[in-house]
Amino acid sequence: MNLEIGQVLWLKIKYKIDEVAKEKHPMLIANINEKYIEVIALDKTKGKLQNLYRPYNVFISIDNPSETVITQDSYAQLNNKFTIENTKELLSARKTIAKLSKKKLDYVLNKYSMWHEENVICSERIVHMNKKDIFLLNPDLKLKDIIGINVKS
Repeated sequence: MNLEIGQVLWLKIKYKIDEVAKEKHPMLIANINEKYIEVIALDKTKGKLQNLYRPYNVFISIDNPSETVITQDSYAQLNNKFTIENTKELLSARKTIAKLSKKKLDYVLNKYSMWHEENVICSERIVHMNKKDIFLLNPDLKLKDIIGINVKS
């Protein structure tokens, strides 16, 4: 089975060129090709409702229809561009093979596309992570020796 648009990866990533997340976060798969996967950072709304007033955040409810790919109301952060080198080991970063419901996914992807067309994304918020970056930040991914990195299972 392959990764699909609408699935969520749980990864520790670079949020800016020089800033690494302290913990794993849900990342909605927005685009996939042979070389890379583009993801949108998700965050929970609980305790962070003020973030919904920012024009670059889009609310995602876990209800109507009920979602299984996320477990609580969340928001998608549109003001970044995150790409990850496509590698089969990312399959193990999914908690479920479920996808965000079609209507909500289409809405988020449309808003994401519009935001990127109408706004300039700061260069520090455009982050590409290669296999080495991902594996160093997520040593628990199911790996073998990849590009000279010895990772113990």
